[in-house]
Amino acid sequence: MATRIDPSALLRLSQWFSANYPVGGYAYSHGLEWFITEGKVHNGPSFEAWLVDILRYGAPRNDIILLAAAHRGGDCAELSDLAMALGAGAERAQESKLQGAAFAQVTGAVAAPYPVAIGAAARAEALPLAETALFYVQSFAANLVTIACRAIPLGASEAQAILKRLSPLIAETAQEGVEATLDDLGGFAPLGDIGSIHHETQDIRIYRT
Repeated sequence: MATRIDPSALLRLSQWFSANYPVGGYAYSHGLEWFITEGKVHNGPSFEAWLVDILRYGAPRNDIILLAAAHRGGDCAELSDLAMALGAGAERAQESKLQGAAFAQVTGAVAAPYPVAIGAAARAEALPLAETALFYVQSFAANLVTIACRAIPLGASEAQAILKRLSPLIAETAQEGVEATLDDLGGFAPLGDIGSIHHETQDIRIYRT
């Protein structure tokens, strides 16, 4: 028989990862703004291909590995150092640090980079790891879809269709990260990292990353 998840836990996670929870996710494009400015992402298919690469090879997988380690009681100071070291450039490191600080301030959680803060808070509130990871990756993808709607611009219907198609990959990324260990940290999304670094010196910027 399947284990029934406490509805209050799901509601708590839904609250944490809502676009209305004040962690400032709307201000961070994860380098997407540079790709749009350069014309490398310019419509639905090119955005979807970019997001697939980020989900499959980029930061979300490492984020979930760190989140899971914090949820299992890992040392938050050591995990925070790892999280900052894994940031591809100054902006991406700041993205994780500032979102984590905002989350900690609102939630009363440990001050740490975002995935570490989430993992530690979920552990403290006895929220299930698998669902926490799934909500995290879904929120990450949904935020970038929202930014694509504004910046490409992308129609809302097409954007939601992209998010729906990526649901299996979102679930796969979350599960893989939960099952991995710190020894499995790593990724290979060099174009995404380069875009993020170029964004640091972009002349006109709407988003912080």
